[in-house]
Amino acid sequence: MSPARGSRDRAFRPRRWAFLLLLVTGVAVAAHLFLPAGPFPSDERRVVLVQRGESLREVASELERVGLIHGTLGFQVLARLMHLDRSIKAGQYSFRLGTTVPSLLRAFARGMSGLNLVTIPEGLTLREVVQRIAAHLGVAPTAFDSLAHDRAFLDSLGISAPSIEGYLAPDSYEFLPGTLPEVAFRTMANRTQSILLAESAGRDSLPLSLSLHQLLTLASIVECEAQLASERPRIARVYLNRLARGMRLQADPTVAYAIGLPPRSRIYLRQLRMDSPYNTYMRVGLPPGPICNPGRASIQAALEPAPLSEELYFVANGHGGHMFSNTYEQHLANIRFVRATAPVDSSHAADSVIVPGAPPPPAAATAAPGAPAAGATHPPDPHP
Repeated sequence: MSPARGSRDRAFRPRRWAFLLLLVTGVAVAAHLFLPAGPFPSDERRVVLVQRGESLREVASELERVGLIHGTLGFQVLARLMHLDRSIKAGQYSFRLGTTVPSLLRAFARGMSGLNLVTIPEGLTLREVVQRIAAHLGVAPTAFDSLAHDRAFLDSLGISAPSIEGYLAPDSYEFLPGTLPEVAFRTMANRTQSILLAESAGRDSLPLSLSLHQLLTLASIVECEAQLASERPRIARVYLNRLARGMRLQADPTVAYAIGLPPRSRIYLRQLRMDSPYNTYMRVGLPPGPICNPGRASIQAALEPAPLSEELYFVANGHGGHMFSNTYEQHLANIRFVRATAPVDSSHAADSVIVPGAPPPPAAATAAPGAPAAGATHPPDPHP
């Protein structure tokens, strides 16, 4: 072999190895992107939950964890090359093993389009939320009921209350049928805690130095009482004024909750005497926990109540709003006005007249059987 030929071979060999290395790398990357589960994937499916605000890296890590991709780098690079890195929508997705990375990215960009949307309105109780979620997911309600009071699960969420009541944020959720109760509850509770932290950020203290749990409890009462959005801050101020003075809140929805009724149910005098930590006619201060799952507006009202006032009472006017007063005498006058002017044929006229300022009923009523106590606007109890 001539020296010249040997020199040419040595000069070619590095380029050849570089080409082979590049070829192997390209094949490996293509396999990761287009054959993520191998050439013969099973028909098995994997469920992926994308939370609001998750980064591209977090989504890629979740895909890798459930076995839909082999590594996160290729997914992230391709997402940026396809200009889809900022288009991933929150939701719960179900993918067959072997779905290509481009297909995954396009599915995330399309979103779930509301096909598996379940909406939780403001003010529902835990029981009502469970009924909706369980029916949507096709899961037995008992699975949710036991989890809602499971101490270990609540501790994992940072909830010290005896149940998850109040922490199930009203919103629209994209849950696939068959979603585990733990996943649904954790998603909703995380959203509530995010709202609480976001709304309270930058404050030196909360009103009356309440804890976030107590604030959520107050917000739940405001949620149940308010019919008009504009009145939420004013109602919150009334209750904060009463708390500051050591007065009983005397909020009808807390009694309804203690009985096991929807918070806006009609309450009779006899029911005001029941012994329950949730009965704010008999106990001073806030109940031990929320009585419903309040929305962001009620949380904001509890954090930002109406400007300082002396109002201590309000009564529903029979038309969706309330009449507020500073003194009990004014309150009684408002009650008489409502009784005289509220539509008698309205199905909501009687049970919407809520009296947080009426004195608690005496142990032995002196009024005639079935008659309302002085100052109360509850309809006569049909079972005295």
